[in-house]
Amino acid sequence: MTCRAEVLAAARSLSGGTADGTFSIQDVVQTMRTLGTRHTDAEVRLHVSTVMCRNATGKHRLNASFHDLERVSRGRYRLIPPA
Repeated sequence: MTCRAEVLAAARSLSGGTADGTFSIQDVVQTMRTLGTRHTDAEVRLHVSTVMCRNATGKHRLNASFHDLERVSRGRYRLIPPA
C-alpha cells in the first residue's frame, strides 16, 4: 500500500475520534506504526505536512501534490472532503 493510502486510512480513523475532526502528525505516525506500516516516520510526516496538505507553507508548498488534508492550526490537520 502506498504511503498516501495508509495516511488517508489513518486520518479517516483518527478524524472520527475528536469533536472537531482534527489530528496531529504524531497521531498518524502512531496509528500507522500500530498497523505495521513499512513507511518511515519521516516519510509519513512529509506526506502529512507537505505532499498531501492543500495549504502547505513556505518552500514546501510547491511540493503539495494532493489536496487531501489541510492544516487548521499549529500541528493540527483535518481531512478535506472529496469534491
